[in-house]
Amino acid sequence: MSPWQGFQSLKRLGSLDGLRALAIAGVLWQHCTPVAASSNPFTNAGASGVSLFFVLSGFLITTLLLREWRSKGSIDLSAFYWRRTLRILPLYYATLAVYCVLVAVFDRHSAAGRDFFSNLPYFLTYTNNWFVDLAVNADGELRTIFIFAWTLATEEQFYLFWPPILFLLAPKRAFWLLAGIVAIDVVVASSFTSLEVPANGAERMLKIIASFSSEIAFGCALGGILHERRSFALAWGLLGQWWSIWIAAALSIWMVMGWPEATVGWRVAQAAAFTMLIGAAVVKPRHGLSWLLDWRPLARIGVVSYGMYLLHMLAIHATEMGFGLIGWTEVNSPWLLLLTAGLATWVIAELSFRWFESPILALKSRPAWFGLGAHAGRRPNAAETDRSSSLPGAGEPSEAQSALTMSSDQAVSRPASPGGDGMRLTSPRKAAARSFSRRMAS
Repeated sequence: MSPWQGFQSLKRLGSLDGLRALAIAGVLWQHCTPVAASSNPFTNAGASGVSLFFVLSGFLITTLLLREWRSKGSIDLSAFYWRRTLRILPLYYATLAVYCVLVAVFDRHSAAGRDFFSNLPYFLTYTNNWFVDLAVNADGELRTIFIFAWTLATEEQFYLFWPPILFLLAPKRAFWLLAGIVAIDVVVASSFTSLEVPANGAERMLKIIASFSSEIAFGCALGGILHERRSFALAWGLLGQWWSIWIAAALSIWMVMGWPEATVGWRVAQAAAFTMLIGAAVVKPRHGLSWLLDWRPLARIGVVSYGMYLLHMLAIHATEMGFGLIGWTEVNSPWLLLLTAGLATWVIAELSFRWFESPILALKSRPAWFGLGAHAGRRPNAAETDRSSSLPGAGEPSEAQSALTMSSDQAVSRPASPGGDGMRLTSPRKAAARSFSRRMAS
């Protein structure tokens, strides 16, 4: 069996759960430590964690879509969006509802509280990455409640637009489009430094144009490269050697900790390093760092990291309030807050995954009320639930992100009704898998 065939036959990419755990650790670190803003990217470890989430998301979603297309000759958009809906929306809107209650009770008279309710339509519609800014408010505070959800808006927009673009343009043209989007992102971000808080409508439009994540594009490109035999063979020379994972890990650590200045160039270079790291971890499952990335406690954190991302700020504030109740008004050790709040976040996310998210995810293999799904009347077993789970990204990872076999994912992709569901895209050539290679070359 060739390395490409071995990669295509993989049912799970276990090291990715470990990478998700490292990503959420970076987010927790930044929000638990009162580090001053500086040019050292390590003070912006949360941004590095989000970047890693984005690359993971682009790679996994693209890989699943390409494998479905090759296997079935089509992409079932309705099933894809149904899985996305079940995985992302319930916990997101439940968390947002909790924020609404807490802000109404404790913060409604502050400028941040008033801004939160003014921004609520954007949070509800996943457009907060376009219209909600981290800016000094009327009370003189640099504070925007729920600001971290911009990453989830970026993810949702990617899930909405990428699958039909990939199909309608064909993969080769779609990836050229991605290259153009990355170029636009780099040029706009380099030329207009005020886009974080746009001063006028023109700058706001530029912020919207540049809102697509270059990191996601890097992940999509990796998925496309590893999917095809010829490009995989070229990548294998860089990613499939015994030293590949070590070089990729060293580059990634340097980007997070040692890069001299946090610039647009740093962001792109960091995304490239993370892309190499993910590639080296998936093309050769038994690599030099598998002992760490496949370590079960670390991998388990990766499984529930979507919940951890959504709930971590609530856990941090609750921990700080708990410290205040016992007289620790000033926590001088950021490590103490990180460990305590991190543990609390993990526990809450585990409870959410077990009692809230998992029952909803079980609906993926049942007929939906509008005719989606399959396996009527049968509850999925644990393996099916894991493998058919949707593939998240920035802060939205789950165990199912590592599942790349199409057998289980397609089990929830076939419409229950004989006539389909009206959203299924079929290849214009109506060809099956044998037409895929011709389509890739078009």
